[in-house]
Amino acid sequence: MPTTESSPEPLLPAVRHQRIIELLAQTEYVTIADVRNATGASLATTQRDLARLATTGALARVRGGATRPQPPRGEARLLAACLTRVRHALDRHDLTTAENALHQALDACARLRRG
Repeated sequence: MPTTESSPEPLLPAVRHQRIIELLAQTEYVTIADVRNATGASLATTQRDLARLATTGALARVRGGATRPQPPRGEARLLAACLTRVRHALDRHDLTTAENALHQALDACARLRRG
């Protein structure tokens, strides 16, 4: 029976996304070709992956590739700080502080949506 060369199994989106994030941890900028080489994905899949990661804030899209995300500013920075306080409070089982920080985070989120 002749052997046929099979193409490698396609990676799950979560695995591709993790590889992209790992690439950006090593260098500040990646090209679409870099991502395709690391993931084995098609051009269309690579562009969808980068768009998806950009919407989650994991990276910033630029022409021809992606860069590390920029640090948050203003309300976004306040929101990030509030969410960090929530996580730390939950780690300490301090529900009152977690609740207060969540309220602050929700207020910051509402201002961002209006803004």
